[in-house]
Amino acid sequence: MAHKKTKKPKPKHAFRNAAPPSRPSTGSRPSTGSRPSSMGLGEDTPGWRAIKTAGGAAGAALACAFIARQDWLPPKVITGVVSAVGATLAVGSHSDTLCAVGTGAMAAAGGQLGLMLIDDHYHGNAPPSGAPPVKKLANSEGLPPGALESAYERARARLALASTGAAAA
Repeated sequence: MAHKKTKKPKPKHAFRNAAPPSRPSTGSRPSTGSRPSSMGLGEDTPGWRAIKTAGGAAGAALACAFIARQDWLPPKVITGVVSAVGATLAVGSHSDTLCAVGTGAMAAAGGQLGLMLIDDHYHGNAPPSGAPPVKKLANSEGLPPGALESAYERARARLALASTGAAAA
């Protein structure tokens, strides 16, 4: 005898064109919850993050000051490199601690570099360009010896000529 086919019941929807409920995915998306701290003691609180950022800033400031004091490289180069390293840590690190330290280092070194550039701009300590320095005018420093006396004598002679010409007319 032939087997009788059994029909599976179709799911009935509450609304006419409703789709069946979607199945939950199995871990394909990362969790959106907060990540645990690198210390493994729970969540990374804003206070700890601020402390890590301040530590990175202090470390960068001390490193820049030490290297500049030793005169190994020019201070602007040092702060630029430390700022670039801090930016790389802040962007490319997978650890919350390294991100915070990199952010602090980038901020401290970038601030120092900005202050140095502004200070050079206002005090005229900018490095010389390829153009030769402008020659100062002769009257800006001092007159050569005897120049003032000869100018006084010329002025007296012109005044005497002008007064005799006005009296004759």
